[in-house]
Amino acid sequence: MTDQIAPFLGTWILDRDESEFDQSDLPRSGRCTIEEEFGLVCIRMTLITADGETLEGEITGVPGGTGQRLSESGLADRLFLYFEDDHTLTSQAKRGDLVLMTAKRMLAEDGRSMEIEQTVEVPGEGPIVNTGLYRRAQ
Repeated sequence: MTDQIAPFLGTWILDRDESEFDQSDLPRSGRCTIEEEFGLVCIRMTLITADGETLEGEITGVPGGTGQRLSESGLADRLFLYFEDDHTLTSQAKRGDLVLMTAKRMLAEDGRSMEIEQTVEVPGEGPIVNTGLYRRAQ
């Protein structure tokens, strides 16, 4: 697993010009940091919204594991983290068998950019998708 996660590790900076958010206005800035220690992967997201508000989130998990139990969320009860292939690291928040949120982190072939596609299933409205292109920090 260490070899599979290695290309994703590091800090990624949002490229606003190459991003599209359906759920909200484009943020002023965004950063994604992915770290791994002893098989546990930690993904931290920080966004500065169009209104200047700082939003932070963090998920941790073992890719391919049984799922991390979520106690703080009132909606989802379990978070799954897995590799769809060598270039796609996906997380899903579920309540029972129902998928509520999905985030796909798709690496470019050259490893210098990563597209993050976040889908939220809104009851009665269907999916809302935010797609951000992130560039590897130098």
